[in-house]
Amino acid sequence: MHDRYIEKSFLYLVVISLLLHAGAFAVLYYLPESPHEPPKEPVFIDLQQVPQTKQPVEPRQQETKRQSDRRVRVPRETAPKGDSRRESPPPVRQTRPQLEQNSATAARPSMSEQGDSRPSEVTPGSSASALLKPKSQPSRPQLFPGADRLAKLEESYRVKYEKEVAEGDTRFLNSDDILFGSFLRRFEGAVYGVWRYPQEAAMRGIEGITPVRITFNRRGEITNIHQLETSGARILDEEVHRTLRAIGPVGGFPKGYDKDEFHLIAFFQYGGARRALR
Repeated sequence: MHDRYIEKSFLYLVVISLLLHAGAFAVLYYLPESPHEPPKEPVFIDLQQVPQTKQPVEPRQQETKRQSDRRVRVPRETAPKGDSRRESPPPVRQTRPQLEQNSATAARPSMSEQGDSRPSEVTPGSSASALLKPKSQPSRPQLFPGADRLAKLEESYRVKYEKEVAEGDTRFLNSDDILFGSFLRRFEGAVYGVWRYPQEAAMRGIEGITPVRITFNRRGEITNIHQLETSGARILDEEVHRTLRAIGPVGGFPKGYDKDEFHLIAFFQYGGARRALR
């Protein structure tokens, strides 16, 4: 009995489940569908049909109408006269430099007055007299020969010491020498690397020639400096000695020269703020 009751209950549950599913299916089937929106079609716009925007018109100034075509002269307007004692500006007080400048300007003669031989009325010792006083131009000292005389002086030195060169172990500075050309070019380059025209002598226009006899050993080192003549200025002679002591060895003697010493006579020339080694 008990088993039958269970079977009946199971059958009832199955039937109820089928009815519920059938009802749900019927509701979903007969439920009205939501209306779908129709697709939007593209709209074409003709740009030629677009109305043009009107630009704002600037208001023109209204022309005033002439009351009459005839021209009439209007009397000139003038300001009312005032009291000169009240309206005159206070006098400007000049400073001392302005007064001195005005006095100097008044004391300076004009172009038409320069031809007049009358003496100017300027108080001695005043600021105007100091301004009118001409500045003294420093004269360039003419203590030493010019370029043409320097050339003649150098030529006279060459004639004077030509006998020493003829002995064979002394030469003038000539970079074109067949035997000592390379050695003399090295020496000349070393000299120009440290040789200077003294600034004081260049500013004062001091010129001259300092001839020296230089002795080298086989290593190219200077062993003796003998000044043959003076340039007439101590500052130039001292610069030559300083230069020769500053340079180092310039290299050995040529292979064809078998003596232990070599003597060179060089002319250190100062002229026109320039220097030349000859």
